[in-house]
Formats: sequence, structure tokens, C-alpha cells
Amino acid sequence: MTDLNLKFITGRLEGNRLLEEYLAATPEACRFYGGHFAASDRLEKRAAEVDRRLDRQRAAAVLSSQRTFALVKNGGRRIAGFLEKRGFITTTGQQPVLFGGPLYIIYKCLTAIRMAAYAEQALGVPVLPVFWNASEDHDLAEAASLSLPNLNNELESLSVPAEAINNRPLCQVEVGPEVEALLTRFQEISPETEFRPWITGLLGTAYTRDRDLGLAFSTFIAALFADQGLFVVDACHPSIREGSRELFEREIFRAGESRLVIEQTSAELARSGYPLQIAIQPEDTSLFLIREGRREKLQTTGNENEFRLKASGDLIQAGELRRILENHPVSFSPGVMLRPLVEAHLFGSLCYAAGPGEISYYAQMGGLYELHGLGMPLIRPRLSGILLEHKIGRILEKYGLGAGDFRQGADALSGRLLGREGPTARLIAELGELRGQSAAALGRIRELALSADPTLAGPVSATSEALASSLSRLENRITAAAKKQNEVLVSQLGKAAVHLRPRGKPQERELAGIYYLVRYGAKLIDFLYEQAGVETD
Repeated sequence: MTDLNLKFITGRLEGNRLLEEYLAATPEACRFYGGHFAASDRLEKRAAEVDRRLDRQRAAAVLSSQRTFALVKNGGRRIAGFLEKRGFITTTGQQPVLFGGPLYIIYKCLTAIRMAAYAEQALGVPVLPVFWNASEDHDLAEAASLSLPNLNNELESLSVPAEAINNRPLCQVEVGPEVEALLTRFQEISPETEFRPWITGLLGTAYTRDRDLGLAFSTFIAALFADQGLFVVDACHPSIREGSRELFEREIFRAGESRLVIEQTSAELARSGYPLQIAIQPEDTSLFLIREGRREKLQTTGNENEFRLKASGDLIQAGELRRILENHPVSFSPGVMLRPLVEAHLFGSLCYAAGPGEISYYAQMGGLYELHGLGMPLIRPRLSGILLEHKIGRILEKYGLGAGDFRQGADALSGRLLGREGPTARLIAELGELRGQSAAALGRIRELALSADPTLAGPVSATSEALASSLSRLENRITAAAKKQNEVLVSQLGKAAVHLRPRGKPQERELAGIYYLVRYGAKLIDFLYEQAGVETD
């Protein structure tokens, strides 16, 4: 434990075989990423590649035009140094999530910041960390809710009603009374610590009625990491769309080329036995068109002069798309496969701090980067692990457990502990012996029955299965009775599970960062920054 009474248990990202093999630096996986992120000279080679292509004046203009730019500590001076000394940019990103979202978003930000510091030292030029706020997204399930333990150590969810978003881009969804009510509820279920006024002040300033959910998220993230110099860009900002016009044009009118290279890379991944993170539909482009507040996927029709909007089925002529692109590029929004290219186009993207799903889908994108004359950034895994508070650590110590034991669930874990010693343990041991003895006896009976009359095999098997089922039910009842008599153990393990493996999911993906910020303040950011070391990966 630290002076914060807090411990961080460093872990590895959980994911599929491709992720595991990439993190292990196997050649078969790494070839889809241009090599392993920590390979010798990778950073220098990537920097040389970016240096030849990056329009730093445009990148600086985009960064300084953001509405949250004023929050960045020494932002103007740092951009001036970036321009003067031909600096670089590291990136990470996420769609807006209510009140800053789960812990992993903090981990992403800190990994990008730490990557920038490391690259700056290694390359000898300024490197700026940038967070891409994918505010054009309209995924309600991820964006509009978060979970945290309340004062009774019960997991509570705070959610914006679905009708408040209604498939609109989050940068067009205003902060309304339902969000203000959730902020009030957060204060009600949070302890009165010395840090609560600070974190509720940041949230209250960010989530006001003159803002949309995208800008509110940007403001909170920028304020939270202001001292660390994190630049936050809003994907809905006009400078992003205007600077991406040529990428959008190519995706619309040469969509077949993009689809072909994605299909080729996806087929190669499949031949190597790797799963595909993103399924590519034959008619889909990687662009959305925003009309009347709704974001719709743009599809090809087989006719080069005509396109279709996926949700409505409406047809739109190529000439009309050209007119919109020329006069109103903010009407277009990149999809998941195009967004990283927009980042690379505008910022160079020296390195990207990625989560497990992102690492998997970047493997499908190598051909796209080549098609657009861009290079894939170094894909580094974000920080991953478990925050262990002192109160939860005491429970683990009391029962001789590790945080990883909660993967099996609190119920199974309490049953396991109750089976270690005492009357319950002896009962379960006796049942185990009985199970073994009965299985052996029934095996002998089956052999004798088969030799006497083969038709007896079925009844003997049925009897064996029925006995095994009865013994299992009896064991479950014994365990349930023991749990009732050991309510303290069951309660404490349930409390620990809420904090370590809420709803059976990784803590970092389920628990809100603000739960810990209200308890540990800005020192939590400094503490986690030290855990996010990228130098020895």
C-alpha cells in the first residue's frame, strides 16, 4: 500500500488469441502491426516516417482551435515548441462516457501521456499527448451510463434515459435535467471527503446546460489532466472534418479500394487462425452522413452515381454528396475503420495507446494505412490492472485470497472457502468419498449387468446419473446452509467482489474513475502515472 492506502496490481489486457500473441511479440501476430511496439528502433523509424508527412501547422491549428485548449497547462508555449523543433504527437481516444466513464479511460490517458514523455526523451524533440474524443458516436449503451459502489458497497448504475439520445451523435445531445439529477445522485452516494468538492466542481463545470455531452466529456477530461498537458480534440469540431475532406472524398468515391484491402487483410488474419474484430459488410463504406441530427452509415449500391443511407434506405446521388462534402464537410463522420486514419492524417500519430478491442481491429487496418499513404502508429497496450483499497485488501488478507480469485465469482469463492475446514469441509469430503465409492460400485455393477443381460445397461446408467445428481444437490444444500450460518464471510466476499470483479467483469471496465477520485483526489492521477511506465514494456 502507498501513502494513499491504495495498491495497484498490474495486469495484462484480457482478449483474444491475436491480442495475447501480439503482447507476447510473436512474429505471426506482429506482422499485422508492422512489428512489435517495443522492438528496437521502432520508435525512431516511425518518427522518421511521420516527419516526412506530417503537416505540423495544420496539426497545431486543430489543437489550438479546440474549445478546451485554454485548459491545457502552457498549451500555447508547448505548441510553439512542437512547431519550432518539429515535434510529434501520441494519441489515444474514446467516445464520450458519462462523467468520465470507467477507470480504463483514465488508464488510456495516462498511457498516452507517459508515451509522450518517453518519446520526447528518446527523440529529443517535443511530443504532445492527444486524446481523441469520438463525440460523433451514437452508442447509447456505452456512453450514457456508469457504475460505482454506493455507501453500502452495493453496485449502483447512473444512466441517462435512452430517449434523451435517440441515435443522435453525442455532440448534438444537450446536457439536460436528467444529467444534472445524476450528478446530484453521485454526490448522495459518495463520502464527504476533502476531495469531493474538487471532483464535483470539475463535473459541475463540465456538465452544464449550455454544453452537449461531447463537449462536457472533453471539458472534464481536459480539466482532469490539465497539469499533465493532455490536449483533447473533439471529433465533431469543424477543423477535424474540414481537414479530413480529402480522406472522406476517397472513401466515398473509391470505397471499393478500401473494402478490397480490408477484405484481403481480414482473409489473411483468418488464414492465420485469428478472429476478426470487425465484420465488413459488402456495401458499407467507413463513413456516416449526418442528416437532421441522425447519423447514418453510407453504403454503395453498385451504381457509382448513387449511394444509400443504411438506416433509412434513402438514396442519394453522387453529385449531391460532392456538394455536401465541398460546402459542409461537418456533415460527414468517420466510422471505426476510418477514424484512426483521420488521426494519422491530421496528427501523424507516433504511437497509440490502445485497449484490447482496438488492438484487435488495428490488425485489420494495415492495408488501409498503405492505401492512403499513411503509416500505422506504434500500437501500445494501455495500462491495465486492479486498484486495491485498504478496506478490500484486509478482506483478501483475512481469507488468504488474491484479487484474481474473484474471477470465479463470490458465490463459488465462498463455497470454496467454506469447504476448507470445519463441519462443512468434513461433510463435503465425506460426500466426495461417497461419490467415488458409488461410481466404482456402479461401474462393477454395470459390467456384471452387461454380462448377464445387455438390456440392463440403460437402467444402470440412469441410476448412476440420478445418484450423481442427488449427491450434487445435497452438496449444494450443505453449502447453502453453511453460507447462511457464515453470513459475515459471504457478506465480506460479496463486498470485495463489487470492488474487484463487479458483475463478473474487470474492475477497469466497470467501475467509474470518479469513485476513486472522490476518495483519493488528484494524487490518484500521479500515483497511476507511475504505474503506466512504457519504458520497460
